Amino acid sequence: MFWSVTPMTMSKPPRIPTLQKPKTSWRAKAFVALAVFVGLIPIILRLLGLIRPFSVPTGAMTPSVSSGDRIVMEGFTYLARKPHRGDIMVFRTDNIPLIQADSIYIKRVAGEPGDRVRISDGKLYVNEAHVSLKNSSGEIRYVGLGYLATSNDVVTVPDNSYFVLGDNSVNSADSRYWGFVPAKNVMGRASVCYWPPQRMGAIK
Repeated sequence: MFWSVTPMTMSKPPRIPTLQKPKTSWRAKAFVALAVFVGLIPIILRLLGLIRPFSVPTGAMTPSVSSGDRIVMEGFTYLARKPHRGDIMVFRTDNIPLIQADSIYIKRVAGEPGDRVRISDGKLYVNEAHVSLKNSSGEIRYVGLGYLATSNDVVTVPDNSYFVLGDNSVNSADSRYWGFVPAKNVMGRASVCYWPPQRMGAIK
């Protein structure tokens, strides 16, 4: 007896569908790129020295800036113009006689290059005209000490230099004692207080 063998046919296995990544729209890609760019901006500006946070250790600028305030300095303003009278300026103390080097100070600009400055009866005079610098408490009154020991003492601000004063005059070591700030020492302008919460806002 002969046996016939019928060849078996192998059926194909069922096709398993593969998962496909959803297509990302160009809008989503653009949004992600923008978010990354915006997140990098503060880092880039910090590296360039155009923004910088500081913690203020003294009350020499009270009430505009008080001890313990955390502030942000910006350097954009002085890329467009030079410091003006009334600006609250941040600067290095290098090459300033009678003051500790390698420090950073914050003071208000009272005299610009070429100005003749004097203090009389608590008031600031620039080129013999009364100049009223103000903060949240009103007009700032100054005590004439140091270079300006009497109401008749006048100092002339040299070229490329600034005469600066602290708002809290009785508790401020400033240009009355150690002279002028070279323009090359200027870092930027104090712009915003971000801590403590009750003092958050623009610095004026």
